[in-house]
Amino acid sequence: MDSWLIYGKGGHAQVIADAILKKDSSATVEYFEDRDFPYNAEFNAAVPLIIGIGNNEVRKRISKTISHSFATIIHPSAQIATDVIIGEGTVVFANAVIQTGTVIGKHCIINANSTIDHDVIIEDFVSVYPGVYVGGGALISTGKTLDANQVIARNATL
Repeated sequence: MDSWLIYGKGGHAQVIADAILKKDSSATVEYFEDRDFPYNAEFNAAVPLIIGIGNNEVRKRISKTISHSFATIIHPSAQIATDVIIGEGTVVFANAVIQTGTVIGKHCIINANSTIDHDVIIEDFVSVYPGVYVGGGALISTGKTLDANQVIARNATL
């Protein structure tokens, strides 16, 4: 049985918890946010933490104040090529497809039913909303948000 700590309690945090529990139904998930009590590095220090905040800027700010180890969460229905690199703190949700040669940075959100084609670079703190297609060879810069069902052309730079 694994234990997980999620910073945040809103909808995004709940979707993360669902992905964790789909992978391991016996896992324990605990939520907290600063409104409950200020962040304390000693609180469940051995438990991996994931930032369950959807806003890219807020996630970035919080990541600089956390001293826990960061988890990476991948929903069991996601299809990810074996050579894909995914940074710490990133979450990949249900039915996402990530093709070969792709590199995804830290603290990104790859939402449900999105497709990231081959050789894409997604930098840190990016949100890819549901249904997005990112064409092969594209570069998505730090902090960008790709809106639902958006199509990014091959080799594009955003």
